[in-house]
This record gives sequence, structure tokens and C-alpha cells, in this order.
Amino acid sequence: MFAAVISSILLLSGCQRKETETEAPPQTQAVNTAEVTAMQNALAKGMTPLAFTALTTAHVGRRCVIVSSQPDSGDPPPPPLGMVHRLGPTTIYAAEIHEVLPGGVKIRATYPTSGNMKIIEIPRADIQSIHIAP
Repeated sequence: MFAAVISSILLLSGCQRKETETEAPPQTQAVNTAEVTAMQNALAKGMTPLAFTALTTAHVGRRCVIVSSQPDSGDPPPPPLGMVHRLGPTTIYAAEIHEVLPGGVKIRATYPTSGNMKIIEIPRADIQSIHIAP
């Protein structure tokens, strides 16, 4: 009798089995294009927009902001703070030009405590815009 009362209380109180991660619907991360534009404008303030075709080895070592249509791969170690900004499917990089390649560009940022550098290669097809500091 006692077990029947407890079972009915649990049933009536709405106790249900929790959803597992595999049962939960996938979450989509919607990002407003205005957010991406605002972040790009803030990071590229005072910089000059440049087409990928105009990028040369003379730009190596200069600060840049690159907007990419693909998320960063996240290869270890993690990038220094401020190098990579992820906004949904868009990634904004703020770093220095390390190397100009025919199929893309390599950028670098220095870790503040160790002096080591993180180098990320961005394929040309993924680059939406480039801004270079004077």
C-alpha cells in the first residue's frame, strides 16, 4: 500500500526521465550579421581593407584582421587571448601576417608570458575580408 501511494505521488508530480544528449534536439547558434560587422569594425579600426590578391610579402609582420567563413580548427595549443573571435560560423582573427602563400595566409600571435607564437593558416577560399594596419 505504501509503495502504491509513493508511486502515484511520483507519477502525479510530473517526475519524468531526463533527456540524454543524444535525444536532445541539436542547438543552432545563430549570429546576427550586425554582431560580426561590429566586431570586425572594432578590431579593424584605423586599418585599410585589402584584397587577398594585393597581399604580398611586404605585408609580413604587419597587424591584420581577417574574417573567415570557417571556424578555427582549434589545434593545440589554444591561441593567445584576443587572436581568435568565434561568432557562430564566422571567425575573426586579429594577429600579424606571418607568411603569404598562394593558397592562403599564415598569421601569428605571441603568447604574452612565454614569448612563443601560435601560427594559424587560413585557406584563401575561407577568407571573406582582410584589413591591414598602416
